[in-house]
Amino acid sequence: MSAFEDFRIYELIVILYALSLIMYFYDFVKQDRKANQMAFWLLLLVWFLQTIFLFGNIYVTGQLPVFSIMEGLYFYAWLILLVSIVINYFYKVDFLVFVINVVGFIVMIIFLVSHLTNSETSIGVQFIGEMLLAHIILAFLAYTLYTLSFAFSVLYLFQFNMLKKKKWGQTLKRLGRLGQMENLSYLLMVLSTPLLFISLILGIIWAYSTNDLFYWLDAKTIGSFIVLVIYSIILYRKATRQSVGRDYAFSNTIAFSILFLNYFLFTLLSDFHFKLGG
Repeated sequence: MSAFEDFRIYELIVILYALSLIMYFYDFVKQDRKANQMAFWLLLLVWFLQTIFLFGNIYVTGQLPVFSIMEGLYFYAWLILLVSIVINYFYKVDFLVFVINVVGFIVMIIFLVSHLTNSETSIGVQFIGEMLLAHIILAFLAYTLYTLSFAFSVLYLFQFNMLKKKKWGQTLKRLGRLGQMENLSYLLMVLSTPLLFISLILGIIWAYSTNDLFYWLDAKTIGSFIVLVIYSIILYRKATRQSVGRDYAFSNTIAFSILFLNYFLFTLLSDFHFKLGG
């Protein structure tokens, strides 16, 4: 295969890996076995593609590719994926599998950045640019879903207040059921959180792969991780039934207010993100 074809397959591996992480996260929070099975088959496909590249390299070079840092990263990512597949198939420890594959995904991205940027073609530059684009698109997609989740929570609180004051009417009927709004808000938050997490991973690796200075103490970076942690806590409390109904809806509105503050205010305070145009 040509370098360009290899590049496209690497991109496919990253996309499938990211989809698998989203499915595992969804299963972990919602306990959906169909999502778990889909995540497992996606992982298996990723491992199969990785194996083709690994043994193709062994066939060409005649040795196991572990004698350089870059080759070692790929072999390490391949082993992590193999271990997670075995654990998932025999032991069904879902959270452990999710954490292991987060590490494997990060290692795989680092390998691709190192491998493609060290090549003598323009493919490395293209990959870095596409990684930045993916970081931005996933972040905006997560923000959009969080906004919809927030909207359902606001409607929930509005209807809850009307019911509490016993204000019956046509408006109340058109709002829908409280349980339906809560479930839709929760579902959107479940989908948003892994998207934001993957976006942050891509953004940080992209920053380190360029010549631009990246600071962990950057206001936007810190704010984004705070937002991620807050939403993760809300999801955990909701999944364990510690936060339901009005309490969940109110927590969601607070979280969205912090997200809104992070996007507009912290971007202005961020030298790194302000230079990128947000």
